[in-house]
Amino acid sequence: MMVKRAGAILGTLLLLLAAPQFSPTLVLANGPVTSESLTLTVYLDGFVLINHELELNQTYPSVNVTLLGEAHEDLLVVDEKSLPLDYSVATGKAVIYSLNATQIKISYFTPDLTSKTGKYWTLSANVSTNARVILPEDTSIMSLNNVPELIESSNDQVSLIMPSGTIEITYIAEHSLYQQTQSYETWHLIAIVSFPIIASIALALWFLRRKKPPQPKELTDEVDVDKLLEREKYLRPEEVQVIRFLAEKHGTAFEAELYEKLDLPRTTTWHLLKRLEKMEIVDIQKSRRQNIVSIRKKYMKK
Repeated sequence: MMVKRAGAILGTLLLLLAAPQFSPTLVLANGPVTSESLTLTVYLDGFVLINHELELNQTYPSVNVTLLGEAHEDLLVVDEKSLPLDYSVATGKAVIYSLNATQIKISYFTPDLTSKTGKYWTLSANVSTNARVILPEDTSIMSLNNVPELIESSNDQVSLIMPSGTIEITYIAEHSLYQQTQSYETWHLIAIVSFPIIASIALALWFLRRKKPPQPKELTDEVDVDKLLEREKYLRPEEVQVIRFLAEKHGTAFEAELYEKLDLPRTTTWHLLKRLEKMEIVDIQKSRRQNIVSIRKKYMKK
C-alpha cells in the first residue's frame, strides 16, 4: 500500500498541472509580526481547520490578520498562555488586540477552501507563508499546482509543506471495496462460528451477576460549575449547555450523548467540542466505539 502511495505521489510531482485562475482569500499578517506558521487540516466533509500562529512584538497594541475563506466557524484567538484575546472581524479581516502578548494562536473552521466535482475534491488557498496541509485519511493526491517542500505519510494520512502563494491540490478519497468485502466475509464467518460460545459465556455471567450481593455505590465526582463559569467568561450559550450536561453526568459523557442533548448538526457539535478542548476545559479521549468527553480535573471539586 505504501509503495503504491509513494508511486502515486511521485507520478503526481512529475505531472504538475498549471493552476486555474481563482481568487481565494489571502492569509496576511502585518505590523508587529516577527514570524508565523500556518496549518490547514482538511476533513472528509470538506471543512478545513485553520491553525495560524503568530510571534509578535508585544509592544504593539493590535495586529491585523486576513482570514482564509468567507465563513469562519468556531473562531478562537488566544495568547501564549491560552487566554482568550479580544478581536473584531469585518469582511474577512480580524483586528486582534494583542498588547503584551508575545504569541497569538488563531483557529477556525471554514468550508470555503474546498470544492467537489464528482469524486474529486480540490483544496484552493492563497497564503503569504509556507503552509502545512494535512489531507484526510485514505486519500490519494491526483494533482498539485506546485512542488511541495516536503511530503510525509503517516497512518494512511498524507501531509505536505507547500510554499507561499497559490495552493491547489486535487485529491480523491480511497474506499477499498475489496478489502471491506473481505473483512465483512471474514467477520461474518467468525460470528457464525463463535456465536454459540459467546452466548454460553454471556449466560453464565448473567447467572453469576444475579447471585452477587448489591455493591455499595461509589462516591461520584462533581464539577465545580461556578468556578468554571467564573473563570471562563467567554463561553457561548451552547458551550455552557455542554458544561452543565457534563456536570449532570459527573464530568464525563459519551460524545453521542452530547449530539442527542444539543440537537445540533454533528459537525457543529464536533466543532464546539474541539473549541472547548482548545480552551483546555474538556478532554476528548478516543475509544473503540465512540469518543468520551470529560471536564478537566482543574474544574472538578476536590
